[in-house]
Amino acid sequence: MNRTITILIAVVIAVGLYLLIHHLIVRRNTQKAQSAALEQTNVAVKAALQRLADEHFIASPATVLDANIIPDGWGRGVMAFEYLLLIDQVTADQLPILRQRLNHILAEFCQDHQIPSVVEPGESAFLVTDVWRHTKRIHLGVAYLVNEATIEYIQDLHRLDSKNKVTN
Repeated sequence: MNRTITILIAVVIAVGLYLLIHHLIVRRNTQKAQSAALEQTNVAVKAALQRLADEHFIASPATVLDANIIPDGWGRGVMAFEYLLLIDQVTADQLPILRQRLNHILAEFCQDHQIPSVVEPGESAFLVTDVWRHTKRIHLGVAYLVNEATIEYIQDLHRLDSKNKVTN
């Protein structure tokens, strides 16, 4: 009986250690991948914002105040980011146009720099998922479409958006 309990305890400890180590390794690798994706997305977003200013779509260059990884509440490995911007003279009514224009510029950026997407060959690897204003700051959600988890995140957002339109 003592030997059986000892073996059982050893198996439980071994399984527990395996699960802990596996979780730490997976989380670390996910964080590395998200950090690398954030850096690539930063380059694309900053280039798009500069192009908006160069084309006089916005009066002066936008200031990126912050860029963060959206927490893993949507699932592990989602490459979605939130940007906090200062853009002069963009009203709440102009935000859908800003979103559309940014998506167009990001698609051209992907073509010019041959950035692959998991959606379709030739499709943009970046997608502005949301844009909204809070006080003078504009919040911009951008997804980097490089894995299935991010595609599922976008599909979930579309389903939520469809439900909101139906209830409104």
